[in-house]
Formats: sequence, C-alpha cells, structure tokens
Amino acid sequence: MTRSINKDKLSFIETMKDELRLFTFFAVYLIAWTLCAQFLPTASELDSTEQVVWSQSWQWGYYKHPPLPSLLLCVLNALFDGPSKGLNAFAAQGCNILALFYVWLLAKQMLSRKLAIVAVLITSLIAYHNFRAFSFNHNTVSLPFTAAAFYYFYRALQVPERLLNWFLLGLVCGLALLTKYSILLVIASFFILLLWYRLFKNIPVMLGLLLSIAVFLVVISPHVYWLAENNWRPFHYLQDKLTVSGNIASILFGFIATQLIRLSFAVPTLIGIWVFIKTGRISKVELNSGNSPDQASFDRHFLWIILFTPLTLALLQLFLLGSELNSNWISAFFLPSGILLTVIFFKDWDSTQLLKRVSLLTWITQAVILIFFFVFAVIYPSQVGSASRLTFPSQALANKVAEIWRSQQQTPLTIMITDYWSGGTVSLYMRPEPMVLIDNSIEKSPWVTEQDVQACGALILVNQAEMTEDFKLLLDQVAIKGEFILPWGYAPKGKDLHYLWAIKTSEPNQIACRLSQNTSPD
Repeated sequence: MTRSINKDKLSFIETMKDELRLFTFFAVYLIAWTLCAQFLPTASELDSTEQVVWSQSWQWGYYKHPPLPSLLLCVLNALFDGPSKGLNAFAAQGCNILALFYVWLLAKQMLSRKLAIVAVLITSLIAYHNFRAFSFNHNTVSLPFTAAAFYYFYRALQVPERLLNWFLLGLVCGLALLTKYSILLVIASFFILLLWYRLFKNIPVMLGLLLSIAVFLVVISPHVYWLAENNWRPFHYLQDKLTVSGNIASILFGFIATQLIRLSFAVPTLIGIWVFIKTGRISKVELNSGNSPDQASFDRHFLWIILFTPLTLALLQLFLLGSELNSNWISAFFLPSGILLTVIFFKDWDSTQLLKRVSLLTWITQAVILIFFFVFAVIYPSQVGSASRLTFPSQALANKVAEIWRSQQQTPLTIMITDYWSGGTVSLYMRPEPMVLIDNSIEKSPWVTEQDVQACGALILVNQAEMTEDFKLLLDQVAIKGEFILPWGYAPKGKDLHYLWAIKTSEPNQIACRLSQNTSPD
C-alpha cells in the first residue's frame, strides 16, 4: 500500500512539473514575441494600427466591427501610458495564450493530463496560433472567447445542474460576439450537438440553456442598441466585404489551399511523432484514459461537431449566398483540432514518452517560426531596403509630424485628419497621442466633433498617391500647408512617399479645446 501511495505521489509530482513546463512555454513564447516586436525595427501591423486609432475612445461599436478588441486595447493603453508596438504584440499573443489555456482545460476533460498538454502543443503549431496571432485584430481577440465557449459548453453538458457553467457560457459567448460576429457559427454547432443527442428533452439542460441565452442577450444589449442607433453600419460593411468578386471555384480553391498551408505548420511535428513511433521511442499502452466508452464516444462527437460545423457553415455561405471567404475569418474555428488529433491518433501511446518528444519538437518549431517570421518579414526587408509593411518608417513619420506642428503652433497637437494607417502610426510614438479624425469623417471617428476641430485646430496629412477629392477640397481651404518626402527603404526595392500636409488653426471665439490636456474625449 505504501509503495502504491509513493508511486501515485511521484506521478502527481511529475505531472505538476509537466504542467509547469507548459506554463513556462506560454511565458517564454509571449515574452519572445513581445520583445521582438518592441525592439526590432518593425512597424505595427496594419490591423493593429487600426485598433490603435479605434482604442482612443470608448465606443459600443465601430463602423466596421464590434467594439471589444478596441475597448481592451483602450484599457491596456491607459495602464501602460499609451500604445506601442510591443503592447500591441503582447495583447495579440496574450489572447492566443489565453485561448491555448482554455484548450488545455478542455483537453483535460477528455484526456490524461499529459496527453492534454500534447493536444495544446499540437494546437499551438497551427499558423493561426503563432505568427498569424501577431496582429491585434478581431480574429486574434476572438480566440480566447471562442475557446472558453467550447470549454464551458462541454462542462455545462457534463454537469447540467451546475448553473455557473451555463452562466459563464452565456458570458463568454456574449463577449465573443462583441469581438466578432462569426461566433454565431460556433454557437450553431452547440445547437446541432444538442439536437444530435436530443438534449432538448433534458430539463436541466434546457434551464441552463435559457440562463445562457439570457446572459448572452444582456451582454450584447449595449452593442445592439448602438447598432440600432447607427443604422447597423458594421453589417453594411460586412455585406460589402462578403460580396463575391471572382469565380466561386477559384475562391474555394484559394480558401482551402490557404487553410491547408496554415495547418501544415503542425505537420513536421506530426511526422516527427510518427518517426519516433516507428523507431520504438514511443511505445504503445493498453489504455491512457479512464473515460467510459460512452463518454469517449461523446467526446469524439463533441469535437467533430464543434470543429466542422462552423467550417461547413462558412463554406455554405459561398455556395448559398454567394458570399466572399476570407481565410483569416475562421481563425478561431481550428481550436479543437489538436485535441481531436490526440484523441484519434495518440490516446493509446505512452503519454510520458509522447509528451517528451512533442515538447522538444514544439519548442524547436516555435523557435523556427519566430526566427523566420522576423527575419523574412522585418530584418531581411530592412537589409535590402524593401518597402514592406513591417519596415514602414513609422518613427520617422511621427518625428516629421511633430517637427511640422512645433514649427507652426505653440499648443500640443491634439487632432490629426488623415487615414487610419498614418494617424495610428503617429499615435504610437507621439505623447500625448493625437486623436485621429479618420478620412475627415465624423461617422468613422465619433470621438472627434466638428466643434473640436474648430476649437483645437488640426494637422491634415495625406499621402499624395492616395489623394481623394475630399482631401483635395480640405487642403484647398487651408492657408498653412507644405509637403515632404519620406523614404521607405532604399533603391532599387524601396520607394519615396510624397506627403502633403496642412494646418487648420483653431477658430476665434471658440470654447477652450477639451482635448488640450487629455487626448481622450470625455
């Protein structure tokens, strides 16, 4: 008996060490991506820059998307004294790590604790959960809320009498919808599973489901109210984005090919596992899980349904509605794939040996992904002078804007009238950060009013290559103006950006500029 107790104790200690190694992996991963983004000569990614602009003000919706990613970044910027490249990367990859944490919680419900870690490590190798998570956008921020929804739905079905799980399910689904509307495809998979197992006749399940729906509706209600007040603007944008602009067959082929490429990042590790199995370094065992056959069957059905229902519905939109498909929109749908692979292929192999090999392969692969990403997206383009997005001279642009404003005005720059890329880029470096009036549109930028422009003045900045009639008319109305050239890379791969600028001075007899002391509007 004593020997058995000591063996169980040693096994528990070994498992705890394995889980500590998993959290060490999370920490090292997050720190490495954050530091590389902050200290290498990178510009902020395109979507991240847009979020910098949107996060300047607390809104319940934006003209393109729901509000939660921008609200989260708004809080982080307030805590860390404004936006930065490193903070953007930290926020994005932090969402990715939190999603993998929930994948781990779900995997532990179906697998042994060691195999649960294997499932998480395999999941982390899918492109959406490493270099594609570098951008702080709605796809990346949807990852943790979708993963949490999978977990709480599973837990709610296991113990339907426990209302806390149903409450949390409604909460995370509501937060997921405030992040990205595509969560509705995931929620559809929940209802299909309920139908599959005829759980609508189960009273505890139905009561819990009603609680989830009530919480979900409460969470999304401020955004729904905003939508009604603003003519459902994100849906107009979504309708434009979903309009098919090419041959359906070519769109489908490109979509599937892109998914296979992004899934293929896990293939080297899977091949490595196969080699270890074939060479006898991973041995087979009779049973690695204490789950009953019925529970194991339910787990497989659960994983298949929540994985393939959203993907199938996304594809059906193309055929039934003629909708466009963007490969990034389904980022969160592959979260259960690592668990499913482990359940199908690795459940009967020695978990200790398997985890040891998978851990080694994952560390190597993640290091290679990190190095290759920054070498080929940042360092190599910088060395050859290429005008790539991540080598945009963002610091130089911000310095030039600050120099122009100081030479013409005595007060701090509080408003920029420009596109979101230029405005967000400047806001990353200038303190206090100026509010951005996107494309001179109050509808796109409700945090700035016409009275603000009249009281505070503004700097108008436009790339000559992207000049519109609206900007041309605006520049014609202003007396103080000029232009400058901003080198982006160098010959023969670089180019020069020709910027036009103008200063709209504050008008007399106006109230004091409410943005002069604090760039965030009340």
